[in-house]
Amino acid sequence: MLLINDNIPMDVLADRLKIYKKSFADRLHIVDKSTYKLLPYELRIELLFEALADRTELLILLDCDDMAKSNRVSEVVKQYDGKYDFYYNDLFLLNGMNAMPRLPEITNKIECLLECNYLGFSNCAINMRHIKEEFIESLKEGTTEIFDWYLFSRMLLAGMTGKRIGNTGTYYRIYVNNIAGISKCTISELEKERHIKLKHYGMLKKYDGRYRELIEKYENPDICRCRIGSDTNAYFWWGMLSEWSDR
Repeated sequence: MLLINDNIPMDVLADRLKIYKKSFADRLHIVDKSTYKLLPYELRIELLFEALADRTELLILLDCDDMAKSNRVSEVVKQYDGKYDFYYNDLFLLNGMNAMPRLPEITNKIECLLECNYLGFSNCAINMRHIKEEFIESLKEGTTEIFDWYLFSRMLLAGMTGKRIGNTGTYYRIYVNNIAGISKCTISELEKERHIKLKHYGMLKKYDGRYRELIEKYENPDICRCRIGSDTNAYFWWGMLSEWSDR
């Protein structure tokens, strides 16, 4: 179990680990970055570098503020076939209800993630045998708080493909202070999404010309007024404005 410690003094961490059985604590590979003050995107890149250096084959990801179903690891391992570049499972709320509709069986086109996202560190696993050090190094361009969307967009733009893992899931915490918010079509939330999309598209425009078209679309502030107060049929990260079109 790979743990990147980016904030807790190592003596404090060691003290907290005393509550666990030694058999569990001994499985932890702790990388001490507690004095580096890493930003979220830097922390994620560090995790990928560590997994690659450790010759990890299948990196099963989970954010510390989310929770996986008890069978998630075993199901990902069982359904992992090595053919795909990444794997993902469905997302649920803490009360057990679906956070998103059932996700597609295969994700292999950037169109899937152009205007919304359903792939994050809490519901994905990466086949590290298909990841090169040069690719991870290039991710440092992604100086964004929405790094998960950037990472999986870059993977799709590089020709990589993902497969859905069934019979398990991740419990995702949706709350006001979450970066993604609570998917309410208020003017402030829609404006936040618009600005995030413009930054996201700006980083990716050199990889695909469609991002330049999206920048032009979302530079129009009227996009928010068209959607304010609307109900969203499903929760997708950064998907409240995706149904908007020129009309």
